[in-house]
Amino acid sequence: MGLVTNFERWELSFALGRATEGVRGKNNDAGVNTGRSHGASDIEIGAKLDSGKVLAAVDRMAAQAPHLADWSLFAYASPMWNANRNKERLFEHVLNDWVVAESENGKMIQHRTFERIKALIEVIAGALALEQSRGAGVEMVDGEVRYKPVSTKAFLIHVLVDVDCAEKEEDSDTFRNKRKRYYQNHWADWAKHVETLRTLLTGYDLTARKIFKKELANKNGAIYTPYH
Repeated sequence: MGLVTNFERWELSFALGRATEGVRGKNNDAGVNTGRSHGASDIEIGAKLDSGKVLAAVDRMAAQAPHLADWSLFAYASPMWNANRNKERLFEHVLNDWVVAESENGKMIQHRTFERIKALIEVIAGALALEQSRGAGVEMVDGEVRYKPVSTKAFLIHVLVDVDCAEKEEDSDTFRNKRKRYYQNHWADWAKHVETLRTLLTGYDLTARKIFKKELANKNGAIYTPYH
């Protein structure tokens, strides 16, 4: 029994968002099969069953690849649903994958670079999550349509400067402007790091979507039961 017809075809972003947004007993959204008529309690029960199947699929994903389940919850679950420990584990995994990617390219990683990448990960992950759920932004520049990232160069430099200020315990305008000019002059190097992080996270998302679709179709899986 469930509320939605063919809910197994739901995409990860929609399914997880709906499963964690709370039950709306009186709603009758498009795609909902209500038959003749249902009381609010019937709709609520059906919605909980469908949500349980979605969350059970994420649980089974977590058993295979915890970081993919962490990414899914971070990107698509309702804001109050995801625990801080899931986000911390996700960011740590991204950081480790970035270290591996840099090492495979024969690059030595300085401690100061490592600390600044840590600061960038949450910003880039959050921006990518918005793009994946709402669609990427574009803008017209010189008659051409170009990609407009949520996390702009200016904002990422601001994040890096904040790390410098905290590290040096210096927050004067002079120091901030000096560090800002430094990152502007060396942005080509930092842009490569940003692209590496985006590539890693995009890979997480593509793989998570594939696993979720497979697990959601697994009707023999256990129904998710929240911990008390």
